[in-house]
Amino acid sequence: MNRGSVVVRQFPEWREAARQHAAAGFLLLAAVMSSPASAGDLPDVRIDAVIAGSGIARVKGPGDVASETIMLKGQRVRVDFDAGEGRRGRILRGGDHAWVLMSTSHRALPADHVKLGALVRLDPQRPCADLSFYCDPVEPREIAGRQAVGWRYRHAEQAGPDGTDSGTFWLDAEYGLVLGFSAEDLSGRKHRMEATAISFDKLPEDTFALPEALRQDIDGIESRIGGSGGKRP
Repeated sequence: MNRGSVVVRQFPEWREAARQHAAAGFLLLAAVMSSPASAGDLPDVRIDAVIAGSGIARVKGPGDVASETIMLKGQRVRVDFDAGEGRRGRILRGGDHAWVLMSTSHRALPADHVKLGALVRLDPQRPCADLSFYCDPVEPREIAGRQAVGWRYRHAEQAGPDGTDSGTFWLDAEYGLVLGFSAEDLSGRKHRMEATAISFDKLPEDTFALPEALRQDIDGIESRIGGSGGKRP
């Protein structure tokens, strides 16, 4: 059996992404990343975090957590996740492409519809201005040594962090980075994330590069559809 098919079956949200991707003739949607309007220039960032909740497919039980590492360099984003054996991988977002690479597969799957780590930065003063839902400020707090401003939101449908409908998120007061959230999706399932460490050290360029073998596969796909006109990670 093809390893990629096993991965898609284990992660139903990616199966749907792959179905939509094929139906569209392998046209890739742009990965959305909101940028604060008033924040200063963002240096390279690495955020280590824990994620948990009944809505996290990679978490087996209510007491389990998974780890997540978010790396940003300019408009490029990499999200590494680890929920144990067979449930490790990374998501690369950049330009007009988003891909997920599982540790159990030698193939890259389209990740434009995957919500994990898709919303990583907002305007800390007006975070919901461009997201089509309403926010109320809540008490600020400190997360991983950074001052964070909090916002409560509702009726977001799937536009909140990790595709949630209602809850509270906290943003780095200086750069607008998403440092934590506690929320529910439309089915009432819980989603939680909280940063445990943040660094602003320079990240190597190859952090965001696809492995060469996967790049060749993608080049083959794009050549068959005439190219998509955007940059790959």
